[in-house]
Formats: sequence, C-alpha cells, structure tokens
Amino acid sequence: MSAQKLLETDVADVFGPDAKCEGPLAESGLGVRLSGIDLSQPLRPAQVTFLLDTLSRARLMCIAGQDLAQFSLNHFERFANHWGAPIPHPSNYLRGGKPAQQNGATGGEIEYLPYEARKTAAANATLPEELACLPHESPAVLIASNLLGRVQSNTPTLKPGGSWHTDVEYEPLPIYVSMFLAHHTPTARSAHGGTWVNAPTDESAHPYFEDSDPELLALRTQLPLNGETCYADTAAAFAALPPERQAALEQVRVRRRLNDEDEGWLAPLVRTDPRSGIKSLHSPVWASRPRIRPTIEVDGMDAEASRAFLDEIEKHVLLPQFRYNHLHKPGDVTIWNNYMTLHNSPPILTDINSVDDARLLYRLSCKGAPALSLPREDDPSWLASHVVGAYKTPPEILELAATMGK
Repeated sequence: MSAQKLLETDVADVFGPDAKCEGPLAESGLGVRLSGIDLSQPLRPAQVTFLLDTLSRARLMCIAGQDLAQFSLNHFERFANHWGAPIPHPSNYLRGGKPAQQNGATGGEIEYLPYEARKTAAANATLPEELACLPHESPAVLIASNLLGRVQSNTPTLKPGGSWHTDVEYEPLPIYVSMFLAHHTPTARSAHGGTWVNAPTDESAHPYFEDSDPELLALRTQLPLNGETCYADTAAAFAALPPERQAALEQVRVRRRLNDEDEGWLAPLVRTDPRSGIKSLHSPVWASRPRIRPTIEVDGMDAEASRAFLDEIEKHVLLPQFRYNHLHKPGDVTIWNNYMTLHNSPPILTDINSVDDARLLYRLSCKGAPALSLPREDDPSWLASHVVGAYKTPPEILELAATMGK
C-alpha cells in the first residue's frame, strides 16, 4: 500500500469515517489537505500524534472547512498549544519603547499594545458594515490582512509581495510551526489575466536590495496573483542536491542576530526533523528582512562571501519544482513547518472599498516541544528565556468547551 493510501486509512481510523486526506499538493511532495475534522472539539492524544507525524513528513498541512460560526480564535489558540508555546507577534508589542519589528534594544522592556493600537482595530474600521475580525485579545494572534483602515480613495493600490523568509528565525530558539486561519479571501478576478491583481510592473516594486542578482530576483518576484501564500520546500530542495553537497552543508553554521549590534549566535543551516528524520535547509536566506533585520553571516566567511554562498542556495530553493502557491479558503487552518519551508506574502490590493477584494487571515506561531494533552507544562524559566513576555495562553482558553464562547 502506498504512503498516501496509508495516510488516508489512518486519518479515518483516528478521526472517524468522515475524515479524508488529499495530497501531495505540490510537485515536490509538499502538503496534504485534511477534511472532515472539527478543530473546535478537544483533541485526543492519538489525534495530536497523527497530526504531528503528518506535518513532519508533509511539511505543510491544511485542515479544511472549520465552521467560523463555531470555531473561534480562542479555539484556534487552544489548538496551537499542541504544537508549541504560542508566541506574541512582534506587531503586537513594543520592545524598549519601539515597535518590535524595528531595530531596537534587544533586551528592552516588552509592552503589549492595547487593542485599539493593533491591526485588528484598523481592519474593523475598513469595511465596518461588511466584515469584522473574529473577537480576540491575545497578543499571539496576528491579523494578516489588506484591511488597513478607512480610506477616502475609490482606487485600490497594488502593493508588491514581501520577501522570502521563515518566521522569527533570528532568535536562539526559532519558531517551529506557524499557522493561518482563513476568514475571508478575495473573490474578485478583474485583473487583465482573470486574476485578482495584475503582476507588478515596476521593477523596483519589491523589498530586496537594489544590487540583487538578476536571476535570483526574478525567482523571488514570481509570486501568485490570487492572494495565495507562496511556499518553497526546503526539504525537497535539500534532497535534490548531490550527497557530497548535502554533507558539506550539514557542517555549515550561520550567525543570526535580532539587531545589528548583537553578537548573535551560531545556528545550523541544515536541520533534521526529530519525528520523520527528514533533513531540510532552515532559512537559507542572506537577507530575509531587508533593511529590518541584520543579514546572515556564514561562520568562517566574510559578508561578501556569505552573501554569494547563501544567494546560490536561495536560487536553488526557489526553483519552480520546489514551489507551491496555497490558495486559502474561509475556514481552513493551514500549518507549516518553518524548519522545512520558506514562505512569502503575495501582491495585494490596499485602499479597498469592496469586500470582494478583502483578504483576512489570522496567524499564530509556536516554538518548543509539542504537547499531546493540555494544558502545556512549560518550565517558567524556559518561557522567560524563549517566549516574549513569558506569555502563556490563559486557562480560560485552554478550558474551552466545544461550544463557542465558553
């Protein structure tokens, strides 16, 4: 029996006869889509084990069709606790008095932003009669949206996509998984090619450095046009390399830093998934956040050599055979392993005045060991060292009953 048939049989055994599995979703073998699973219900240890094992092999997993009338953001955060400790997103706090996305004091005091200063408030003010965020207060929930506040213009603006990266790879303990819950996705297809948006035509409409290698830049900026999140399969990219190249890369260490003045730390470029044993390139990007975070240095190389070395790896990873554009559908929970993938945000329309152009997702990220049962039992000193503000999901969220609002 094939691996896919085994997975289809296992998901029905673990979650019941209505549970189905489809995959792989990409040419590289990346991705599975599960359906018939209600995540508003508490999970049994065997179910959590199945999901953990599936992600360790598939790298990306979509659990489709959650009922947003029942599945709240509290349910979403409770589910995330199985994957690791949820991490407050940098958009939701200040570090040393400055927005945490800026280059500021690494050890600065953490101050969570009030609700009215977060992206949620702006999103709710954009199309107030038609679309509002699901209620929540957690600093771990990021609003990923083109709902940026009420505007006067009747002409939407095209915003280019982001840069290829993994989430919070610049901390000593990087983020293990991230996940989206899709609330609303663009349905308009009024661009020239029948897509939501036109491809950006301005050659400078990207976040990368001006002297980037043209071939690499072309790969970086080939982004989807219907609001999909784009992924690159760094496990498949590593497996495609000759064995001697793989062995050499396994010896490479890179210095990562949160801010320019930090000494930083050495981290492996290749990681091995502890559940599946699959090896992958972890964030092999010289400048994953140009002009925001420091560039990466390869141990034993100067800045120029580091850039050339890592740019060649990124060029390999972003080849079409390792790429996958994931089209979100409302109610889908999509989870990806940050050690085994890169991802990027697509071009979007801003200053929108129609709900048909709205893109509204919620993101949570987790680090540390998974937990088969809840509540998590993270050591307080571990939380203080690795989780901003030593954040813990409140007990009332973990104790949710299966009905909304409890």
